[in-house]
Amino acid sequence: MKIRKLALLALLGGALMAFGCSDDDDNGGGSAGDGGSGGEAGAGGGGGSAPACIPAETMCMNGEIDPTEPCCELATPPNVPDACTGDESLENPASCTATGEVVTHTLTVFEILDDCNAGFDLDSCDGSSCIAGGFTPGEGTDGVDNALAGLAPVLVGVGGNLGGVNQALSDALCGLSGDTCEEQIPALELGFAVDANLDENCANVGLLVGGEEAGSVILNVSDANGMGHVCASGTVGTIPVEIGGTEGAFANAVVRMTISQNGFSNGTLGATVDADTAFAIAEALLEGAGAVVGQVLDISEDLTGDTSVGCNALSGTYGIGGVVEGSGGPAQ
Repeated sequence: MKIRKLALLALLGGALMAFGCSDDDDNGGGSAGDGGSGGEAGAGGGGGSAPACIPAETMCMNGEIDPTEPCCELATPPNVPDACTGDESLENPASCTATGEVVTHTLTVFEILDDCNAGFDLDSCDGSSCIAGGFTPGEGTDGVDNALAGLAPVLVGVGGNLGGVNQALSDALCGLSGDTCEEQIPALELGFAVDANLDENCANVGLLVGGEEAGSVILNVSDANGMGHVCASGTVGTIPVEIGGTEGAFANAVVRMTISQNGFSNGTLGATVDADTAFAIAEALLEGAGAVVGQVLDISEDLTGDTSVGCNALSGTYGIGGVVEGSGGPAQ
């Protein structure tokens, strides 16, 4: 198997999932928060409530992530300048007039973003918003929640590597696995159906799983460079996804990505994975691996700050990209 057993411990929080959407009608359900600390809750005497955020004392560290060996040739996302500056709103617009011009994009790149300081402040806390596990990495710069990438140096120290997670994601996109890439596995088929309205700086986006729409959101759209390459940003919620026969879900998902004529690129996806999903996936891939899940959790699955209770989810940031349906190769 390409995914070495020690590397599978990198799944500690179930990185084998995909971006999400909301099951309700509120377009993803508000912002995930993009900076700032949570302050303290319940000042005053007599005990009061626990603080919502304890400032970070230690910072995360990056480690080497092994390259993948693709089991198939996937189309390359467009090579265009990044239209996102990193400060675009993650709060979804309330409405967006449909234009009727829908372009379908297929995901062809999905991997851990290897910088633990890159991503999103999902819990609006520059520090700890719950009691973290004993092996949980430190916080990223300015409250960035990307504990998954922060596990890289820990895993390298015990002979493991997060490259095993990236390999599993790559295999899932191909629907093939094994040393000779002959083992068929359930394919990860994800995409966006985008109806962009540049006049209103928004886009109606259907989130596709296996070619079927699993929900929809309204994202912000901004044309920073005036060249037709736009930045789409916002909250995309939660969706269940199956990879390698194991069911799981991403939650609290937020995204920024550059959308151009031939696809989307420079995409950054932030999300959390709950402890139950993390345990199930870790156990499905390596018996006994679930025992360590609780020691690396860094965030609350509902993003509510309460430092009197243990964390029950793992944060992560992923690089994503894709091509317009029917296109392939090094799209420009």
